[in-house]
Amino acid sequence: RWILKGEMWAGRNRHCCCTLLFVSAALMVGISIHYTRLSVEIHSSDIPSAYASTNDMDAHERRLSSNEKPLRILYIVTSLAEFQNGRRFTTRGDDRLVNFMLPVVREGVESMLAKGYHVHVYLICHYNMRRHRRRLIQEALPKSVKLQIWDDATPIGYKLENEHNHTDLVTRGLARQHRFVIKDLLMDYDFFVNFEDDMLVKGDHVEHYLNMSQQLAALRASAPTTRFVPKNTSTPMRDIFYGPLQKLQFDRLVPGLMRVEVLRNEETHGAQAKLDPIPVDLVFSGETRSVDPKPCCHVSSHKNNATHIPASPTSDKVFIWETGIKGLSVREIPGMGWVMLQSGSFLANRDRCIGNYWSGRDGHFGNESRPFPGDALYLNNQGGWMATREQILTWHTQQCPCGFLPPYDEPCYELDGLDLRNVEYWSGGMSLFQAYKACNLQRIISLDPDEFSRQLIYHTANNKQRQLKQRGKQDRFVKVDNLLGQLNTVKKNAIAAKNRELEQ
Repeated sequence: RWILKGEMWAGRNRHCCCTLLFVSAALMVGISIHYTRLSVEIHSSDIPSAYASTNDMDAHERRLSSNEKPLRILYIVTSLAEFQNGRRFTTRGDDRLVNFMLPVVREGVESMLAKGYHVHVYLICHYNMRRHRRRLIQEALPKSVKLQIWDDATPIGYKLENEHNHTDLVTRGLARQHRFVIKDLLMDYDFFVNFEDDMLVKGDHVEHYLNMSQQLAALRASAPTTRFVPKNTSTPMRDIFYGPLQKLQFDRLVPGLMRVEVLRNEETHGAQAKLDPIPVDLVFSGETRSVDPKPCCHVSSHKNNATHIPASPTSDKVFIWETGIKGLSVREIPGMGWVMLQSGSFLANRDRCIGNYWSGRDGHFGNESRPFPGDALYLNNQGGWMATREQILTWHTQQCPCGFLPPYDEPCYELDGLDLRNVEYWSGGMSLFQAYKACNLQRIISLDPDEFSRQLIYHTANNKQRQLKQRGKQDRFVKVDNLLGQLNTVKKNAIAAKNRELEQ
């Protein structure tokens, strides 16, 4: 067991003599170590099917309705800075751990406990965690919550941005380290939550993800094995936006999230003055609705100097900046209803391509074409990801051509994964939702107003509104009510188009 624990320490590629000691000890007990970490092989036979998560969801429901053990969550938080460095509109020297990370982690943990889950917090830090700071964190968390800290965790490698003739700390590689933790503890937990230290992940997010994953798994179980063909057989596959999905298409679907912030001063840092040319329609089933900001953005423990986090913002203060209506599309999934397809994933092959109704299909953007799926304007970084154990196993063995968990070997990865992949690739979830050397999963967001609200996740630093305004990008700030209304318009256009096609 001490060798297993040593894997995490040795994974930092430091102190070569001690690393060799771990390698030698491991060899003596017959454990195969690859590049100073355990090389545990995971085979597809370890899981019953591509959507074995159905069993996990059923178990979750049984736990909540009986005396079975609660869902066990490993909540991983990656932290680069203990104190603010003054960049990105922060105050140099401000205590980021106490004023930013700790209130967010505690709020998230308390909301997960309120749902009946068991939570283990695992911090991965670039800096050394001093004893009194460790005690401060532990005392701030509920007593039932286990805390584990991997400090000084940044790997050493070649700094490819410069001449790579010497090694140095690769700070962007810190975002990779959570994968080693997950692989080491994969069989000890039911659910994994991995986010940056300023992202507020609440029990509502976990509950919604589990429910939506269960719904997708159930639909997949009864899905056909052949592709749906509409009446108009000449319709390109990517434009087929209704009808049943086959199993291979369901394999690519996963619940998505959208990062939001709360406007602090609309006079100086307001949202779009001119919306994209799609009308806002907030009438759902005859009732005017708006986004509910409570699941994402209301905080109950508004203390510990977290003055940058408003306690209970209204929906008209919540905005997004990492996507827009032009980069989005909708689709009807029988048994689930209408969903939004987030940008990022590329067109898959014939049997796996998930068609959709692009927002510009009705001419709202004139002769402009659909944006490229990898366009950074619409890519929608989540600041993290979450998944069940079974989903991770499925991704690693079936969905991700390069695997999801370590080791990170050639030809998919160079330099043990410390090539020029950025933070967003690792901790932002882009390795899941992009296609190049990634998993090409398709994120979906429900267009039901209540469910839509639970797929928004709060970037509590609230600094993008100042940072992007300075760069002249304030026109990217879209209030979530406006985006939901625009998506509703696109959905209604899609329903009308579907009806016309079926009447032909």
